[in-house]
Order: sequence, then C-alpha cells, then structure tokens
Amino acid sequence: MSSSSTRPAADLKVRVVVCAVATQVWPLLAFAGALLAAALFWMARSGDPVPASMAWALLAKPAALGLVASFALHESAHVLVLKRIRTVTHIAIERTAWRTSVIPQGTMTARQTATVALAGPSVCVAVGTLLWLSGLDRPLSWWYLAHVVFLLPLFGDGQALWRSFRKGLSRGSRTA
Repeated sequence: MSSSSTRPAADLKVRVVVCAVATQVWPLLAFAGALLAAALFWMARSGDPVPASMAWALLAKPAALGLVASFALHESAHVLVLKRIRTVTHIAIERTAWRTSVIPQGTMTARQTATVALAGPSVCVAVGTLLWLSGLDRPLSWWYLAHVVFLLPLFGDGQALWRSFRKGLSRGSRTA
C-alpha cells in the first residue's frame, strides 16, 4: 500500500501535510475518539469522571497530541524549509503502510539537504524540550524528544543527513 501526490512546492500547504499524517493513523484516531466519546457519555450519565480521564490520558492524548501532532509538526517543518529552496520545484507526499514522508523534487546542495533533514527532528526536539523544561507535560514531551532518533542513518532523515555529509566531504576534498 503506497500512495503519492505531487504538488508544486509553492502550492503545498501545511494543512495538506497535517491531513496526510492524520489519515495515516485514522483507525487509531477513530478508536481513541470512540473510546473517549463512550467514556464521556458514561461520565454524563453516571457522574464518574474516571473512565473519561483514563481514555484521555492513556489513548486519546498520546494518539492525537503525541503521535499525530509530533509527526505533523516534523513533516511540516521539512515542507516549510523546502518551500524556501528555489531549486525545489515540487514536493511529493508519500504514504506507505508505515510512514508519511515529503519527497522534494529538484536540486539541493549538500547544505540544503542537511538543513531539510535536520528541520523535522529539530523542531520536534525543541518542542519536546520546552514541554519538558516547563513541566507543562513531561510524558507528552517524550513523543517529541523521541524524534531525535530519526537522525540515525536507519531512517530517512538520517540517511539524507549522512549523504549530504559525504557529498560535502567529497566536494571539500576535490577543492583542497
């Protein structure tokens, strides 16, 4: 199961990326919403808030604010940086069974590639750090802080970063 849609870079809106991420995990969101609705119905009928607070804390909040919001922010940061690179002509949103990614079409320098690769994880780590330091929501902060792992070469951002590093090194050795 793979789908892809390509749009001119200037025309791609952040809300399209957010919707693509949300539709990737719609069954989880639907389940969380149904569970929360049932718990709220129970609370309205019985006055017992425990199931509603449990449904929110254990499923709805991590699914919506942790999983969907962090990945939407991650991919949106890539898009915002890509839209500033004039040689990127189009941006594709690629969805597979396991992920949603943005794929630039056009040319980029090694530095631009590295900047794009760092943008997604970095903005999430910054939000996670703010959540952690403020004490506002430390459990939620880990959903954002965990995006640092996407800089490992096992993942697309890490692979792009590694390729840009190698490209920059090879260019530097040719000019020396």
